[in-house]
Amino acid sequence: MSFKTGMTLKVTGVVKSDPRRFSINVGHSVESIALHFDVRFKHLSDVLTIVLNSKKNNSWQHEKREHDFPFEAEKEFEVSILFSGDDFDIYLPDGHKVQFPNRPGCKNYSYLFFGGDAKIQEISVKPSN
Repeated sequence: MSFKTGMTLKVTGVVKSDPRRFSINVGHSVESIALHFDVRFKHLSDVLTIVLNSKKNNSWQHEKREHDFPFEAEKEFEVSILFSGDDFDIYLPDGHKVQFPNRPGCKNYSYLFFGGDAKIQEISVKPSN
């Protein structure tokens, strides 16, 4: 699946019961991630926090934390990610927007992967309007 500048990735799913975390990842591989969107209910020292990061040469970079947390156990969610080229504009289920820079600077990513305590129901990648 190709995710290019000017496209929107929409992910809908349901958070599992008693969740610890789940993530949405965009990049080239497991070792090269442009956007790591990690929803943490209770993981390590984080509670009800969204952690955003990127990975270069298999090394995590500087984290950004977001404390607007509109996710709940056993509830449906929708996250939309608009790829503007310079940034990823992430729209949370409550309409709040979080921005994260496109650190690698690439205009096309083909590796999308998900993990953790959510059941993904639908994924779409479409040109933005």
